[in-house]
Amino acid sequence: MVQSEDVEILERRAAEDLRAAEILLDSDDELMAQVGFLLQQYIEKRMKASLQKHDIEYPKTHDLVMLLKLFPNKGVCVDDKIFAHVLSRFAVESRYGAFSTPPLDGQQMLEKTKKFAELIETLWGNA
Repeated sequence: MVQSEDVEILERRAAEDLRAAEILLDSDDELMAQVGFLLQQYIEKRMKASLQKHDIEYPKTHDLVMLLKLFPNKGVCVDDKIFAHVLSRFAVESRYGAFSTPPLDGQQMLEKTKKFAELIETLWGNA
């Protein structure tokens, strides 16, 4: 059974992560590691909230590709899977200082992340 308060918490925290990433992007390009991490967290929480709404159990993971496999596959293209992988990898690597350059500039990463979040909501169709 879906716990609506859990879904609401995930959605609220996701919105906070997105807002924090937007604020950091506006303030300083030197904080791309934090922006990438927050954008990954935004997508992860949105995905988990969507899965919970549809009574789909998911593992404790930060891997967006693994979570994406739990969604209906209709509408997911190779580019979406690649972006999920890139965002997951960038978030992990940037968290521990292992990345050299971000895969996209900050504004591009933000825009792609928002489009990916929109995709998540459309995957269920009319279900």
